[in-house]
Formats: sequence, structure tokens, C-alpha cells
Amino acid sequence: MSGLHKQFLKKIKEQERAFGLSSLSEDPDESESNSNYFSPTPQPPNELRTDINEERHGHIRETYNDTKRDVFPIADIYTDPRSGVRFQTYFKPPSSSNAPIFICHHGAGSSSMTFCKLAQSLDNEYGKNNEYPGLFTYDMRGHGDSSTTIPPDYSLATITNDCEFIIDEFHAKHALRSSIYLLGHSLGGSVLTSYLVANPDNAYKFKGLIVLDIVEETAIKALSAMPQFVRKRPTTFGDYQEAIDWHIKESHLLHSEESALVSVPDLLRECPNGLIWKTNLQETEPFWETWFTGLSENFINCGKTQHIAKLLVLSGHETLDTNLIIGQMQGKYQLIVFNNTQNTGHFIQEDIPTQISISLVDFVRRNDSPNEYMKKEFGFVPKWGGKIHD
Repeated sequence: MSGLHKQFLKKIKEQERAFGLSSLSEDPDESESNSNYFSPTPQPPNELRTDINEERHGHIRETYNDTKRDVFPIADIYTDPRSGVRFQTYFKPPSSSNAPIFICHHGAGSSSMTFCKLAQSLDNEYGKNNEYPGLFTYDMRGHGDSSTTIPPDYSLATITNDCEFIIDEFHAKHALRSSIYLLGHSLGGSVLTSYLVANPDNAYKFKGLIVLDIVEETAIKALSAMPQFVRKRPTTFGDYQEAIDWHIKESHLLHSEESALVSVPDLLRECPNGLIWKTNLQETEPFWETWFTGLSENFINCGKTQHIAKLLVLSGHETLDTNLIIGQMQGKYQLIVFNNTQNTGHFIQEDIPTQISISLVDFVRRNDSPNEYMKKEFGFVPKWGGKIHD
């Protein structure tokens, strides 16, 4: 470990006590970190089962559909005329223009419903004058209920262009006066960062960029384990419960069954004798090398024109690279690290939605209303350059 890294760890050790957090591990097992970053140790493929528990299967399907409708009352299709791709979008409007809107982008192999429980938790945590934030999300091309192109194209440039189209269309459809926070998990964080780099002079009211559990150096190393995982993960499931059990008990991709009841069914398509994946991850493999290169530098430098605040939230499985260490020490972004490995994995927005919500609400309040935040937290509003009176 470099001296710079040790100095950095010492500096943030006390900062991460808030919200019950722990500091970055000083010497994590690199091989374990890489193998668990996107996926667990692969399991043998499952054969298609015919012993479906129809009652259990139907109950989970009903819970999934009801929850999705309740949380996201607006579900629209955005069709990009350039590519012909049809994007499934979901929107939970804010209570008013005084409340922020989170625009969320999921990661590879995931879908919009990875943010469902987070959307519910944000309502519980925001709690300001009976207001609640909005949350907009969409299925990336070839994921969830969105279509893709033939041949498929999952390069970072292409999915960033998709993101630009979605954000433009979202603003065109809704008269948005709320402050907007971009929130991306894993690959989604890279896409939103790339979007800000490509659109430095956009006219939208972006106040913050939040990236969940992605670090360039570790992500690139972890990609070496992806081909084996993609080849060996189960190709079919007998019913939804079997799929949920695989995600939680076998692969340990997820740690919350409550969240998995919504997020896992959204990944699967029903066929006559079981369930198959909606997303063909093998089709994405030729584009993996484009996804994370330059992410750290772009994250540090993007959004300067709009003075966009930045937050990096990590599950604790990886260390920071040099660009991120220097950027954090210079105050370029806020860092939060959760180091509870028993309850938290790569999908932190699903595993611990309450803790993530608390962190997001705190981040929004300090950036949307800094004077009010300072008064509440410290009992005064500092007059920089002058005297502070009791």
C-alpha cells in the first residue's frame, strides 16, 4: 500500500463513523474483491424444472406487479427515432417542485426495479413538511422491458447516447422545476458520468452526481471473472422463488429478500415451463473494455460548469485508485463507505436501502439548502469573511 493511500485512510477514518459506517479496508484481499465485484463464484447451470409451485409463483408475481405499479405510477415507453430502441421508463413524481428528483441508471444485467425499495425508503427518510422526492429510472437497452438493436451495441458511447435521449425526452414530457440528482449503480454510474462529460453545457438543473459501488481500477480487474460467470450462471429457473433463492442463498448477489421479491422477477421472462433471463449478457462481452476506462478522472472532473456536487458510495469491497484518493483529499467529492460485508454486497441500494436513503437525503440537503443544513447541524450559518455572532 502506498504512503498516499495510508495517509488518505488515516484522514477519513473518523469521517466514516457517521451513519454507522466503517473506513476503507487497508489491505483487502484483492482476489476476493475482484471475484465478488460484479458476481459471485459461478454456480453450475440449472436444468429447466417442471415442478413449478404455481401458488407460490403466482403470489410472487402478484406482489411484484402490485409493488411496481404502486411505487411508479407513471410507466412510459420512450422510442428513440435514431435507433428504434424502445425504452421502458418509470417515474414516481415528487410531491412538489421543492423536492428533488433522482434520475437513476442501473448496471449491467440489472433493471429499473433495482431502485424500487430505494424509492420507498427515500419517501420515509426525506420527511420534510410532508414532502417526498421523485425518482425516475429506465431499463437500459437489452435489459428489463427495453428492446435492443440487431446487431446489439452496448458500447459506453452508445448507451451514453441512449441516456442523453432519455433525459431530453424526460424533460420534454414533464415540466421539471425540481433540482435533479443523477444516481448510477455500477455501470450506471459510468454512464451518467460519461453523460456529464459529453454534455458540459446542458441546460438542466443538475445539482449532484451519485455513484454507487464502482471504482475504475477494481471494476476493470473484475471483468476478467465475468466470462466464466456468464457461462456458468443458471440458464433457467423453475419459478420466481427458485430464482430469488439463487440470488440470495447460492450466488449471494443480493442480501434482502424483500427487495429481491421485486428486483429479481423483473430480470426474468416467463416461458411455458419456467423462467429465462431477459438480458443476454454474452452479447455485452465485446463492449466491456469500453465501460470503465477513464471513469475515475471523468468522475473527478465532470460537471464543473454547473458546479455539480459528487458523492461516491462504496460497499467496502474495494480500495480507491490514485485519482480518487487525491480527489477526495482535495474535497472534489464526498465519500461514504459501508463495510458490513455480512449484510451488504455490490447491490447496496437493494441490500441496505434505508442507510443509502439517509446518505442521499443528507447529501441533497447540504447541497439544495446549505444555509439551512448548517443551521440545523451546527446551530449557525457561517458568514464567510466576517464574524460569526451568537
